[in-house]
Amino acid sequence: MTHNYETVYILKPDLTEDVMKKINSKILEILARRGGKLLDQKDLGKKMLAYKISHQNRGHYFQLNFEGSGPVIEDLEKNLRLTEEVLRFLTVRPVQEKEEGGVQI
Repeated sequence: MTHNYETVYILKPDLTEDVMKKINSKILEILARRGGKLLDQKDLGKKMLAYKISHQNRGHYFQLNFEGSGPVIEDLEKNLRLTEEVLRFLTVRPVQEKEEGGVQI
């Protein structure tokens, strides 16, 4: 069964455009290989971090919205964990509203 997911990941701020493109393509390749469907991808730009992570004050934020199942999440998070240019990442299932206006959890 597939669900919608949102992953936000933060890359080191001093990476070149080419390196960031390679990391993003690798992530999209994992989604495609495991049967995930990309819904939206956003480059949120460089932002200040709330606290230092790996001696960095800033990070380059990216957001992915996709549809997938457990194996997609496992592969994606394993890859992000092993990529040294990634400072942090978080995958969540977004809250969806019911048709009556209530919130479905």
